[in-house]
Amino acid sequence: MEQLRVGVIGLGIGTAHLEVYANLEDVSLAAVADVRQDAAVREATKYGAAAYTDVGKMLAEEKLDAVSLCTPPSSHRELTQAAATAGVHVLCEKPMASNLADCDAMIASCRDAGVTLMVAQKKRFIGIMQRMKMMTEGELGPIRWAVAKYALGKVPKDWFWQEDDGGGPLMENSIHAIDMLRYLMGEVKTVYAEGDNLFNPDRAPQLDVATATLRFDSGAIAAVGLGQASEWGIANEYFFLACDHGEVRISGPFDQPMNWWMCRRDALDQPQEEALPRDTGFEAEIKHFLHSIRTGAKPLVTGEDARNSVAVCIAIKESARTGQPIQIIIPAA
Repeated sequence: MEQLRVGVIGLGIGTAHLEVYANLEDVSLAAVADVRQDAAVREATKYGAAAYTDVGKMLAEEKLDAVSLCTPPSSHRELTQAAATAGVHVLCEKPMASNLADCDAMIASCRDAGVTLMVAQKKRFIGIMQRMKMMTEGELGPIRWAVAKYALGKVPKDWFWQEDDGGGPLMENSIHAIDMLRYLMGEVKTVYAEGDNLFNPDRAPQLDVATATLRFDSGAIAAVGLGQASEWGIANEYFFLACDHGEVRISGPFDQPMNWWMCRRDALDQPQEEALPRDTGFEAEIKHFLHSIRTGAKPLVTGEDARNSVAVCIAIKESARTGQPIQIIIPAA
């Protein structure tokens, strides 16, 4: 199989992408880029790749097939458009962008250039969520009611909190929980939320926590508690999912949900409990991206799909700030 030439842009979470690419036989890890020259040189030396601080120069010189875009969200639109213009497929880290105009521009650029755009909503790829997806389409039936807690520790990075960049914890991290619920339950129709800045007064007026009610097109509802309210070391996540034929509880350390509990409504004396292997989702996500490039298949998380998760997070913040329910408008396909 011909190797794909791949580059990684942004060497924060991008280092996790590098580790996966380096272990794939059908990939040539050709280049890395970061605004920090020392980081670019360090990772390039480690993996035998070329180092760049200028993404435009990297795209012009390296003849890449694909890039992982792992920079702060405010740069995603410009860098995605540059990659698309160069005919390079894009795996863009979440959140896709902090606003819908940037999302739409990224989608249009990749569509017009005929390149794949996939957004790295990695939770869709972990084993425990894949199991849940399969069971809601099978023996358990659809989820009718969900309750989720998703509370992270402190994040000191300025870009994370900026409204036009990371968008704060209700966008930058909470989008994982929102996207997982959309993946399992379908599109969100309306949102009502209460939120505030309760734990990070130095970041006010950015919201740091919210409790939101989501109504889905299917009629299902979910209650979600989101934001920066915990501390690293004790932060965790929890999902209660009530289906037609049973109930599931998924929990674990933050970003590592691995505890599975299930009970069918017709077998209440036979609950099932299991601890699954820890799974970051990165390997399965990247392999899926590469498969989509090779085959032309539609990726599991398209730009349009990721845009809709951004829309829900924006609606949660808008509802919390205005006190009004927000209707989610999904563009026609």
